[in-house]
Amino acid sequence: MKNILYISPFSHIGGGEISLLTIIKHLDKGIFNYSLICYAEGPFIEKVKELDVKIIIFKRDSLLSNFSIIWNIFQYIRRNNIDMVHVNCLDIRAGIAAWLAGVPFIGHLRVIFPFTWRDYLFVRFSNKVIAVSNAVVNAFCKERPFYRDKFIIIPNAVEIPENIVPAPLKKEYNLPENVKLVGAVGRIDSYKGYEYFIKAANIISNNKKKDVFFFIIGGISHGDIEGQEYLEMLKREVNELKLNDRCFFTGFREDVLEVIKVLDVLVVPSVVIKKGGGVVTEGFGRVAVEAMALGVPVVASNIGGLKEIIENNVSGILVPPCNPAEIAEAVTSILSDEIKAGTTMGKNGKKRVEEFFTVQKNTERIHELYLRIHIGENG
Repeated sequence: MKNILYISPFSHIGGGEISLLTIIKHLDKGIFNYSLICYAEGPFIEKVKELDVKIIIFKRDSLLSNFSIIWNIFQYIRRNNIDMVHVNCLDIRAGIAAWLAGVPFIGHLRVIFPFTWRDYLFVRFSNKVIAVSNAVVNAFCKERPFYRDKFIIIPNAVEIPENIVPAPLKKEYNLPENVKLVGAVGRIDSYKGYEYFIKAANIISNNKKKDVFFFIIGGISHGDIEGQEYLEMLKREVNELKLNDRCFFTGFREDVLEVIKVLDVLVVPSVVIKKGGGVVTEGFGRVAVEAMALGVPVVASNIGGLKEIIENNVSGILVPPCNPAEIAEAVTSILSDEIKAGTTMGKNGKKRVEEFFTVQKNTERIHELYLRIHIGENG
């Protein structure tokens, strides 16, 4: 039995946390025994509890607590005979603790953001880092190509329960049954490019497409001031374009898969944002895969990991970022040709998910990596 320790600094529910839940849920319990350390209480912890996993909270409440976190993780590793540590990001505190304890550790790179010396130090001392796409590896190694050998690419898996029932969104918003629904799904963050979705909605509406309604589905992380300001800007834009009766903000939804299922088109209008000496953009694009798995046609920006997920004009449509006219044209083409662009594209999307993004494929590769690292470290 191999003892695996997972470390997740964050306790909100995001794409990375959902992916980690999928890994834990499907690990072979005959081979692996596992526990989780997190730095805060939150909804993610509640989800992990449902899987009957041992959970330890080492709270970060000040700068000095970073040192106590390192010490506490180190002590936990030594006292519990941990064989390997899997960090659900590139958290240097977890990396230092594992290194001091002398156990192999791996990281998980899921997003593209301004990398710092702490991230590079983590990768340098890690045994391996799982990257969710070539895009994140290229971004990380752009100025440090010698780190490429540290990475292994394992795309995120999506787990879609059987018999998903579409959410009654039309009834909730008092819309006629025969209208079309177009949505953008994800956390409210400036790199998600929702303003271009709104502008595209305006173009579609001005082209006398009065039977199309638009939804922005997602919430703001607790304490995210930038996210709140961005949301207020988006609502002002909807108001100024007089789209209040056509474009709706749902906030965070627990039934996000059911909501995606009811959409006629999912739009992922993400952009590249310059920030802190680097860029922030989509490292993968989980919501695009979820929509494809549900047979919902996808229109997405041709950036980051999205262009590795979607085969343009086959399993979805890729458009240039920051281009509402292209988004509007792609959405309209799908809505106006249900057989060619809608039904066929939906089937092709499902086929691509089954080929590359299933839980089975993801779990098999991670199991193989765990065993390879453990055997390599122990003869």
